Amino acid sequence: MMTAEQFDRAQHLALRVAGIQLLQRHRELLGRRCCRLGIRDPASLDVLLQGVDRGDSPAVGRFIGLLTTKFTGFFRHPAHFAAAAAHAVQVVRSSGRARLWSAAVATGEEAYSLAMALIEAFGCDDPPATVLATDIDTAALAVAEQGEYGETALRTMDVNRRARFFEASAAIGRCRVAPTVRSRVQFQALNLASDAWPFAGAFDVIFCRNVLMYLEACHRYAILERLASLLAPEGRLILDPAEHLGRAAHFFTPGPDGVYRRQRGPCPSRRVMRQGGQRHTNAPCPPMKMDL
Repeated sequence: MMTAEQFDRAQHLALRVAGIQLLQRHRELLGRRCCRLGIRDPASLDVLLQGVDRGDSPAVGRFIGLLTTKFTGFFRHPAHFAAAAAHAVQVVRSSGRARLWSAAVATGEEAYSLAMALIEAFGCDDPPATVLATDIDTAALAVAEQGEYGETALRTMDVNRRARFFEASAAIGRCRVAPTVRSRVQFQALNLASDAWPFAGAFDVIFCRNVLMYLEACHRYAILERLASLLAPEGRLILDPAEHLGRAAHFFTPGPDGVYRRQRGPCPSRRVMRQGGQRHTNAPCPPMKMDL
């Protein structure tokens, strides 16, 4: 059972470490996740929170595992992958190569779906397009890099795609992503709320689905501003259809089903200020509470 004091500490640490805003109704959810991870008594949770406060990497990684929801799947919202691949084809016709980014890849299904969609759209196994796949959860990234999935993950996969893009694994009941798909994707750990992103744009398509709804308002604006600065002119930002841009809407032109186009013009500036020990852009930041 998570005590009120422990939940208060978890709230502050979640905001500091990942920009995630925890509400009181999340206390029970976090308690259940603690049990699943083997943290079943207050003393063990205290040790974890103390480690996070010190910046201990294993503790931070375990804490991130408590905070993040790894709900994903192959070709979830199929229209998003069709739109991304179609835009990549247009970009290649004009500039020769396309870059795509899955910014919260979890266990990899989204990034591999993008790679499959690119192979199909270009009609070859080595299209002139690549996918950067990042996530804050290094344990989830390890699963993604392994590229092996069971029947639960593959149950909605089209049979033709499954035959083309997967091969048998040594593990019973599991299949491995084919090398042609795997070679299109580069995995990298990234905390979107951190000051430093260790790569540069421009990206032609950015997937950032099921992320914004978890973030405190200032972090959400700052991340959207940075995503806009990394998108090529006319580049596409793809969100979950239930998400919205809020005060960052002026960077993008909305399209159907959560597909946004970066507006033409210079990249947004990123004047930065500090609030409560955190770095934020100069956008107005009224309190906003989001669901886990």
